[in-house]
Amino acid sequence: MNNIADIRKDYQMRSLSEEDVASEPFEQFSRWWHEALASNIDEVNAMTLATADSTGRPSARIVLLKGMHAEGFEFFTNYKSRKAQDMLVNDQVALVLFWKELERQIRIEGTVLRTSETVSDNYFQSRPLESR
Repeated sequence: MNNIADIRKDYQMRSLSEEDVASEPFEQFSRWWHEALASNIDEVNAMTLATADSTGRPSARIVLLKGMHAEGFEFFTNYKSRKAQDMLVNDQVALVLFWKELERQIRIEGTVLRTSETVSDNYFQSRPLESR
């Protein structure tokens, strides 16, 4: 295939209808998360994080989901990274988890909040020395 526009996969594994979706988004995420875990997907917690700087210039990169609870979804980053700097000036972010094997993606949009120093320090200490 020489034409990029001709590349297309026909997704037919599943359909999505309103009657199949939980009324509460976190419940729906939990259902799909457990299904993804059971599917043995490589890097099941890899997700795209999109941020924007103070001028609205977007930037996206892959980060790892490290927690989910009533307050939201948790990931970590170096406070001096570009993404951290973007989030300091623009707290609106978007996340996308894409599970090709399940022909499914989850989009999350919202406001980012910094975790407590204790949570951040505990995560940092849990990482291998070479990754700190």
